[in-house]
Amino acid sequence: MNTPVAKLRLGRALAQAPRPLRLEIGGLVAREGWVVTNVNAVARNYLDATRRWPLDDDSVEVVYADNVIEHIDLEAGRALLAEAARCLQPGGVIRLVTPDIRAHVDMYLNGDDPANSAAGRHYRSIGLTVEHPIDLVRIPIGSFGHHVGYVYDYETLAAELTRAGFSNVVRCELGESPHPALHGLDNSTREGGAQIAVEAVR
Repeated sequence: MNTPVAKLRLGRALAQAPRPLRLEIGGLVAREGWVVTNVNAVARNYLDATRRWPLDDDSVEVVYADNVIEHIDLEAGRALLAEAARCLQPGGVIRLVTPDIRAHVDMYLNGDDPANSAAGRHYRSIGLTVEHPIDLVRIPIGSFGHHVGYVYDYETLAAELTRAGFSNVVRCELGESPHPALHGLDNSTREGGAQIAVEAVR
């Protein structure tokens, strides 16, 4: 029932926001100077980022999505990246944060004790079962709905960003960015390298 109202709110928010926009996909909390969107049942500003965005070409300064792209399948992810490339102004930046599957596999292959790893402690703190090293691989693929989406490592995400027309793809430290608008935004900073933050330029 919220969706039609949230779509109207999005229209108003986009009309009132200064250009170029700062756009967050999948955000949960209002952020000063940003239009924050989501598709959940209580979204203030509803935007299905896998369909055409109600924005002009070259109208966005930065796009930010923290733990979003892994919830949608590959083709939907490609649609999201294509829309970001269309709407970002030349030189605009996209920042994506997502679980790093390679890091999880490396922890498993290294025989890391899940109970004593930052990732394992984090997963336990949110109520997940962490008993064996395999849980360090099982959780980022099988939990949170990621099994119906598409999971990434840096190389895969960089290839998809390049395919969408982005350049200067770089891996960033969580919470860090050379772009002031994107600095200090990330939520998943306590998992001991289990997440990646990747930026690319339109």
